[in-house]
Amino acid sequence: MTLYKSNHYVLSEIRTTGKKQTGGILCFEGLPSIYGSAREVLALEDGIVLRAGRNNDIHSREHRLGTVVTLTGHDGVTVTYGRLDCRFVEEGEYVRKGEVIGLQGSSGTGSGEYLTLEFRRNGRRIDGCDYLGIPHKTGEFKPPYEPDADVVCRVCGLNERMRTYIESCPEAEEMWERVRAHLEMRTR
Repeated sequence: MTLYKSNHYVLSEIRTTGKKQTGGILCFEGLPSIYGSAREVLALEDGIVLRAGRNNDIHSREHRLGTVVTLTGHDGVTVTYGRLDCRFVEEGEYVRKGEVIGLQGSSGTGSGEYLTLEFRRNGRRIDGCDYLGIPHKTGEFKPPYEPDADVVCRVCGLNERMRTYIESCPEAEEMWERVRAHLEMRTR
């Protein structure tokens, strides 16, 4: 599951609902990392934008979600991304998995910047943790291990020719490791 461009985030809260205590609303927060922006929210899967914007009726439950984007998912599931600072898509638009749809924000009720996800099938809320295949507990999600050279080249924009030149040095492995450590330290 890739939710942020950084692929580095934390599930900070699971709001349960109903008698079965399903994980109805999941709260995520992007974390700074060398893998990309902490705030850019990505579409979890391909779909059509059913709703984009903000409900201004303060008595509506949807008003609490702030600025939202609702996308069609697979198996008749709709995914609502809430509390966005801003959105980059319009209703009726087709969105591909991994496309930036907005920025994590603090619109709606609640305090602090985070993203809420709500999953519905046939209008009824379903368990988001089950749908995403993640454990029913809060925790940090990190990208899988990537070789130091791959990370440094991507983050610093080094092309293949530059990489080959650096790889020819006897201390290349140590250099890649030190540069990656430096990049990670700068993002904390």
